[in-house]
Formats: sequence, C-alpha cells, structure tokens
Amino acid sequence: MHGLLKLTRFLLKARPFRAFQALCVVLVLSGCSSLQIAYNYAPNYLAYRLNGYFSLDDAQKVTLDLELQTFIAWHAETALPDYTRTLETWQARVEVATPFTVTEVLAIQQQVELALEVLGQRAASQLAGLLVTLTPKQQLRLKAEFESENKDYFNEFLKNPTSEATRKNHYKRALKRYEDWLGALTKNQEKLITELADKRSKTFAGWGDERTLRQKALLDLLEQQRGKDAPQAEAALRVYLYSLKKYREPTLAAQQSQIRQDWAQVTAEVLNSLTPEQKTYLKKKLGVYAQDFASLTPKRLAQGSQK
Repeated sequence: MHGLLKLTRFLLKARPFRAFQALCVVLVLSGCSSLQIAYNYAPNYLAYRLNGYFSLDDAQKVTLDLELQTFIAWHAETALPDYTRTLETWQARVEVATPFTVTEVLAIQQQVELALEVLGQRAASQLAGLLVTLTPKQQLRLKAEFESENKDYFNEFLKNPTSEATRKNHYKRALKRYEDWLGALTKNQEKLITELADKRSKTFAGWGDERTLRQKALLDLLEQQRGKDAPQAEAALRVYLYSLKKYREPTLAAQQSQIRQDWAQVTAEVLNSLTPEQKTYLKKKLGVYAQDFASLTPKRLAQGSQK
C-alpha cells in the first residue's frame, strides 16, 4: 500500500524514459474515470509528452509510435494479469483483522518496485533505438524543460522552506497521497501524516538537488550514447533506470533507509486505524482497478469480441 502511495508522487513528476517505465502504473494512479479509456489513450498521451520534451522529427515520431504500440501489446499480455491478482490480494488483505506491520508495508512497496524494474528493462529495449537518434538541439531542449520545471518546483517547495505557505504545500502533498486511496482522513490520521512531513522538513532542500543530479545523469547518458549502436544504448539506459532506486544526493542517500522506515511506520498506523467507511472506500477502489485490468487483458478482450 505504501508503495502505491509513494508512486503517486513519483509519477506526477515522471521524466522522459522513467515515465515510459511507469506507463501502466500511471494509469492506475492518475485518477482517470475510465481506466480502459486511459489505457487505450496512453500511447498517444506518452508520445505527446515525450515530443514535448524533445520536439521529435517525423521519423522519430514514427519510431516512437511503433515502440509504444509494441510496449502496450507486451504489457497487456504480460503485466496486466499480475496486476489484477496483486490488487485482488491487497483488497482481501484489508478485511483481515491482523494489524499491518512496518515489515509488511515495506514488502508491499518492494513488490511495486520490482514491477517497475520489469517495466524498466522493457522500456530500455524499446527506447534505445530512439535514444541514439536524439540531436544536440533536442538534448538542449530537454535541458531547458528540466530547468523550467525545476524553477516551478523551487518556487512551490523550496523558495521559503520555513514559511507557513511552504509547510502547507508539503502537508497537502502528503495528505493527498492517502486521501486518494482512503477518502476523507480522520484528525488523528492527518496528525500522523503532517507530523512526519514536519520531521522530514530538514531534507526538503535535498530533494531539489536530487532532481538536478538525476537530470544531469540522464543528460550525460544522452550525450554519451548519441550516434552509438542501440544495444549499447540499451545497456546504458538499463543501468540508469536501475540507479533511480537509490538517491544520489548525499544527505538523502544516507537517510534513504530511515525515510522509507518512517513512511512505512506511518502508513501501517494509518491502515490500522481505518474507519469502516475508509475500508469500504479502499476495497472498492482496489476492486475496480483489478476488474478494469482484467478486462484489458488480450484474452478477456478476445472473449468479449466473440459475444
């Protein structure tokens, strides 16, 4: 559960290539009213986003469209059945009286991260051919996009880190991760979450540095792989995607384990304090997504077309 909540934040700021890696999970967490419509539209949306970052030429757009279609076909056949089973398992777990533990929450987070690793491996093979064709001008465009987004991030979360407005922004982000899955929170649940946000306030500046370090690593990769052969670029991209599991900023890297532990502790406490209404809300949301994923598998679609 914590892994899903954490992924909401991650996906809202997903970057080129990592966004591709997380394509399917974006659809789960985006809040779309119809997952099936969102899934069918995803290739067009992601192509639009990547084109915005790079201003792709016509040949690159054709390549990207073909790769996205191939990825969606693979994903529907390979990943969606697993997602359905996992969501159904989590749905049933909500009804079990045994309290959630920190260890269990961390295990769920790891489960999500492993699923993302599988997507990352596939994304690397799909995007390597496009990566090596990016021109210096396109790479500079990506750098400019990063700088623009970093400016917005700084103004919202880092410009006045001790101000009440900034504090409320961090509260809002933290609370929304839980509200998306549980509905309205109790006062005690809100207190748990906001107290943790305050506890982590000393690391806020590090998140800005973490963003720029990851962006620089990607820009360096693009520069190094420009004009190289696709297999070499694929290997380099796999290494980069895998590296996103760990923080680069020294202060955050030293605290990564504790940060995860703290959020897992709070998440376990929140889950163990669910009201009947929140349990119903969470079970329904997990169940709806599980059903939608099941309906999107090729086998189910084929059965439906024969009726």
